[in-house]
Amino acid sequence: MAIGFLRGVSRGLRAVLLLSLLAGCRSAVEKETVLLNADFEEFERWSQPAPAMLSTEKAHSGRYSYCVKQGDDFAGNYHTSLSDCPEPPTMMRLDGWTYLPNVPIGSTILVLEVHCHGRRPDVWKGINIDQVVKRYDKWEHFTKTYRMPDDLLPSDEIKLYVWCPERGAVKYFDDLKLVAWR
Repeated sequence: MAIGFLRGVSRGLRAVLLLSLLAGCRSAVEKETVLLNADFEEFERWSQPAPAMLSTEKAHSGRYSYCVKQGDDFAGNYHTSLSDCPEPPTMMRLDGWTYLPNVPIGSTILVLEVHCHGRRPDVWKGINIDQVVKRYDKWEHFTKTYRMPDDLLPSDEIKLYVWCPERGAVKYFDDLKLVAWR
């Protein structure tokens, strides 16, 4: 039906409509805010001055990756606030790469927390890495999109960390990216 509509429209008007559609797509992308883009070569926002969770044993890009050592249940965490967003987000997308050995790793959850300072219950989202990875001894890509509550504020804080309640074998993460939009 839309094609029939466009046949009756002049070539100049079709160009204007196409440019308008493209401009609309571009503005949607411009509203995304990158809250984290970590290849672990720089780590100023990570929780420790000399991060013990960085490893040079395996890396998807560069020299370093985020590592949860064998038997550990946590490694360092990332902190930021929503103040970098033009508007508090209602959506967030987390993606990155993980390397899991071909041995029992136990439950492994990449956790995204939003601390709301008692104003509302904190938000806790997680991606079960052990259920997403299909191949071992190789870097595997993962991505997860989350719907967030509508009442988040710029003062709310983001924490991102790996939690391994069953501990298990070593796990590596690299090229993590967290994007937020409304």
